[in-house]
Amino acid sequence: MHYVIIDESGRFADPNTKAIVFVGITINSLTGLDKIIPKVRKKIPLKGTRKKEFKLAEIKFSTTGDKTRKTVLEEVNKLDIEIYLLLIEPQGRKVKDNPENYATLVAKLLSQILKKNPKLKHVIIDRHFTWIRQRELFNELVQKKLGKLLFIEHLDSQQNTVVSLADFVAGGIRENYTKGEDRWRSVIKNKIVYERKVTWKDLVKQKR
Repeated sequence: MHYVIIDESGRFADPNTKAIVFVGITINSLTGLDKIIPKVRKKIPLKGTRKKEFKLAEIKFSTTGDKTRKTVLEEVNKLDIEIYLLLIEPQGRKVKDNPENYATLVAKLLSQILKKNPKLKHVIIDRHFTWIRQRELFNELVQKKLGKLLFIEHLDSQQNTVVSLADFVAGGIRENYTKGEDRWRSVIKNKIVYERKVTWKDLVKQKR
């Protein structure tokens, strides 16, 4: 696989967060991926309880209903992809939302992806940080941790819906873990090739 799309679900710096889920979707071509979310949006009825979804600036797992979530995940399941999952349990600890911590988690996920995809060069990630310097520092840290040069592209999911595909997977997996809700995971379970659960405490020890 030549590309990976990364996004996460869960709140940093919130001690009540049960889990932060990072998702990596690997694929050989991006062709047509940007058409999936617009296609799903067109299917949303203009009347009834779902009409408000049609007007959303961004269709995300957290802002849509069950039918839209299922439709997006079914479209994801049709793709020739592999899904990698990293579940972090804060266990009541605050995880500072900074480039250093974010890079640690993304590099942890990428290290597993690269084992199976050594030719991977292009990383697409949801634009998590506002400032350019934060994104540059994140890029530097990830590549340093991995010892590999990668093209890391930070995309605004409102402007490029490719990132939204990873958002729906991350949201569905997090609901499975935090609420025992299996209906979203069951749609894409056959695409999952790697899944690991770690505590933030253990990750901090590894960093040291």
